[in-house]
Amino acid sequence: MAERLVSKRLFWQTPVSGVAVSGPISSAVDMRTGVLGLQSLQYVLSSVVSTPDCGFFYATSPDGITWGGFADTSALRTSTFSGGNPQGWHTVPLSNVFAPYARFSVSSTGSNPNDSLCTLDIVVRMSQ
Repeated sequence: MAERLVSKRLFWQTPVSGVAVSGPISSAVDMRTGVLGLQSLQYVLSSVVSTPDCGFFYATSPDGITWGGFADTSALRTSTFSGGNPQGWHTVPLSNVFAPYARFSVSSTGSNPNDSLCTLDIVVRMSQ
């Protein structure tokens, strides 16, 4: 079976403020048809004022209607501050997300500047 990687945009230049998973939440990613697995999240953060510091979280659902909480699963990344070039493109592996549906959130940490913006893509492994 042939496979391909497909990138899907979840957020584009979305303002991120607040802590404890209070940021924007993506639409559901449906993994029932043709998706072999989630590969990674790719993100870039920007801020004019200072260095952005965000965390990435996910929640799962068996049916796309009833959702677990973001606190029910381990954070994908709790802080981006120590990630090298803080405003370049970075990747978070997604080898542990197993459910028919998932959605993602990005939230500030206590040290995040108010003008932080996030662009977030998900890369999925698809069958041909």
